[in-house]
Amino acid sequence: MKMPMQQCLVDDFEVIDNVHLGEGWFRLDIEAPSIASTARAGQFVQVRIGSTDDPLIRRPFSIFDVGPEPGPDATMLRLLVQRVGPGTTAMMQLSAGDRIHLMGPLGHPMPRPSLGEDGVLLLIGGGIGVAPLYFYCRELAAEGSPLKHQVLLGARSSALLIGIEAFHKIGVETHAATDDGSCGFHGNVIELLEEKLASFSDLGQVSGIGCGPHGMNLALRDIAIERDLDFSISLENYMPCGFGACFGCVIEGPADQPLRYRRVCVEGPCFPVRELPEKF
Repeated sequence: MKMPMQQCLVDDFEVIDNVHLGEGWFRLDIEAPSIASTARAGQFVQVRIGSTDDPLIRRPFSIFDVGPEPGPDATMLRLLVQRVGPGTTAMMQLSAGDRIHLMGPLGHPMPRPSLGEDGVLLLIGGGIGVAPLYFYCRELAAEGSPLKHQVLLGARSSALLIGIEAFHKIGVETHAATDDGSCGFHGNVIELLEEKLASFSDLGQVSGIGCGPHGMNLALRDIAIERDLDFSISLENYMPCGFGACFGCVIEGPADQPLRYRRVCVEGPCFPVRELPEKF
């Protein structure tokens, strides 16, 4: 499976707004019609700040949203960012009118499961993993999709449930899990998922897509394989180049398929759980 590189753009774009969300989180709104109009949920952009080589390596960010609506008329790109180092600190200091260097859209879109009328898609997220899941929900809404879907979000506390209000605003059934019990289910999002699965009479009509911290992804993979569920997981491996040249984000491929190693940026970033190795 190869990425359609002819759709990838590399250019400087204008920042429209920088919305600080608290707890080191912020949202960048960027005027980037050439990327926004072709982007799909699950894809990402590589970001470089400033005109120098510091930081040298671009940073990958999942696309959080496009506006005004997903599709060919979209002109604005939104990124959800958490400040964790020099690169994201520089991004946090951007203001309207500043320029930002983007390459994208990269990677493959998240899959659409085949479910009957009684089926439900569970979208499980934690941390920065909420970004592609929100874009996915926005796409479903824009298309008028009949696919039933629910969002399960996890965080250590209510203050860290970044993005949950955005899901509520577009009318998506959203459930929260917090380690300290300050919002929603008292526990982690995997425990919430297990409780949710127990409520379904037919697990054959349940699919899922997860995106979150590494530990969450590992637990989600184990649950899905143990229960033979049609789940996929979007990985957030470190991607130095973003287009498969450096092989810095590889994971082991399935033994029965031709690729010994798979590049998360090109063959992914979303993979069916049955194609993920024991360690990824």
